[in-house]
Amino acid sequence: MAGSTQEPQHHSPTDVRVRRTWARLSEAVLRLAAERPVEEVAVSDLVRAAGVNRSTFYKHASSPADVLARVLYAELDEIRATWIAETAAPAPPEPGTWHGATAALAEHVLRYEAVYTVGLVGQRSPVLHRLLAEHLRTSVRVYVARDPGVLPEGAGPAEWRADAWSRFVAQGQVGVMEAWLSLRGRSPRGERDVALFMGAVEAVLPSWIAPGRG
Repeated sequence: MAGSTQEPQHHSPTDVRVRRTWARLSEAVLRLAAERPVEEVAVSDLVRAAGVNRSTFYKHASSPADVLARVLYAELDEIRATWIAETAAPAPPEPGTWHGATAALAEHVLRYEAVYTVGLVGQRSPVLHRLLAEHLRTSVRVYVARDPGVLPEGAGPAEWRADAWSRFVAQGQVGVMEAWLSLRGRSPRGERDVALFMGAVEAVLPSWIAPGRG
């Protein structure tokens, strides 16, 4: 291939400013939410930390929690997309498929460890708990919608079972995460035991949502 036929993209000064402002808001909300639950972060706190004014803030988001959700969802959406793609093969998923998704979730949590610890341990942030549980619930619903046959038979209509069981799986994963972040013990190097988190999640997941796991 001699070269790309795609024309270079040119961003207007406005586009650049928008991206820069969003980057500042993102960095600021992560810093503040690592200190206290996002519910306790006022718009005035966030705009001061980000160095923007209130009118500019409201062009980007409705609340500090909205900013935090979009920052975290950006990575969580990628984890979901990868998992859905890897389980889409005609053959049964390899044992490592769910293992990889769980590892990616653990890496995400550790990347924002202070935020999740402040929000989940002691259930101090209902917003963060709901944000994470809703994302995981949606992941299960997307999986079931694509392959309805994976849903086991049981009491109630299929749509109700899909909703109820997806909520059960999501809340269970958030519970494991909260318990893991609550542990005080760490490795000699000060690291959390990722294998413990992964093992706990995979042990409690039903086989229909994680087929072929080892």
